[in-house]
Amino acid sequence: MTPPTLTEAWSIGYIQALITLLIFVFGLPIFVLQNTSENIRYIINKYMKKVIWAFLGTVILIVLFVLCFVWFLHPCSSPFFPYKDIGASFLVTIALMSAPLIWMGIQMRTLREKVATFLGKKIQKQFEKDGSLLVDETIDMITMGERSEAGYEKEVVLDALDSLVGKIQKSDKYSCANLDQILKHFNKIVTGKDKPGNERDFNLAVDILEKIIRELHAVNFSIYGDEILVYQSLTEIGKKAAELRFSKVTLRIVQIFSSNPRALFEIGLSAFKVGDYFAATTALNTLKTLALETPSDEGHCANYFLGLLAHFWRENRGSKRKAETFLEDIKDKFSPLTKYLDNAIKSHYASIHYDTADKLMEMRDEIMKIRGQEKGRAEKDRSEEEKRRRREEKIGKSGREDRMMNDE
Repeated sequence: MTPPTLTEAWSIGYIQALITLLIFVFGLPIFVLQNTSENIRYIINKYMKKVIWAFLGTVILIVLFVLCFVWFLHPCSSPFFPYKDIGASFLVTIALMSAPLIWMGIQMRTLREKVATFLGKKIQKQFEKDGSLLVDETIDMITMGERSEAGYEKEVVLDALDSLVGKIQKSDKYSCANLDQILKHFNKIVTGKDKPGNERDFNLAVDILEKIIRELHAVNFSIYGDEILVYQSLTEIGKKAAELRFSKVTLRIVQIFSSNPRALFEIGLSAFKVGDYFAATTALNTLKTLALETPSDEGHCANYFLGLLAHFWRENRGSKRKAETFLEDIKDKFSPLTKYLDNAIKSHYASIHYDTADKLMEMRDEIMKIRGQEKGRAEKDRSEEEKRRRREEKIGKSGREDRMMNDE
């Protein structure tokens, strides 16, 4: 086929169309990046310059594609297709508009996922090489999750981290203490102050941390670095879940911490402060079980139990009544109670839990006052009983003397 003859008018028209296409397409990356979050733009500029070159290659292909239209579909008279000029115009217009719009839609939807996957692969590659995590890339990945919106955006980052952590734990270079850079900040993805996750995000984060623990137990680990950080992260997630009233998540984490009194205290207190009394009571009941099972000389369980109990005691009449039932349950082991309360006060002051220590002091003083009043009433009752007994003895003695005189 010979190329069609181009008139001056059609040549100018095609040039204008191509210039418009180039301006439009080159402006797309700017538009896409401007509509993504700041941390995504930062990561793309920092790590993904190859993406820009790939886009430029795509632009060149589009231009060549349009030139093919110009070459083969330039409107000219044809006995076989009299409406060739109209068909060409529509085809070129559709190609110019649809290709960039489709590309933009795909990029807007998958850009975060591509960035997260890219960072995960880069971190994993470095770990396979020397057994270390890339600090900057790891922090950037966590930050991306922290600044993402709840729901799909956070799930994308959590899924990428789940995949990354799973591959690291299966690596020969994993020593049970390599995930520090991830675990130190992992909870921020869902507990961030500005953009906390939804309940599904919290559950997904807990799933990932539980999976890490299972993998650690599967290899009979002897180094506790990652396990300690996992439980610290779970504690922060549990406290935030309690604040957001995600009761199911809170109860799930309480079950995980069934043998960790400090975490139970912190999560239970967070739940209590926002009025989630069911979760708080569950944590308190678990602490009571631990305190009763722990030897008396190991007082940390008792200290955390009494600390949370003091908040129940001082909050309102209903919670105070519940606290009284707990005190009744532990009265045999926690005797004398004032000694245990004094130890708990010292412990919480040393831990800078001033509010808890103050409530413990108030509870102790009130209990001592109540017991003082009970003791006073008991002494008064004994005194009255003694007076009554003496009176009866006196009356009895007087009666005997009267009878003796009558007999005489």
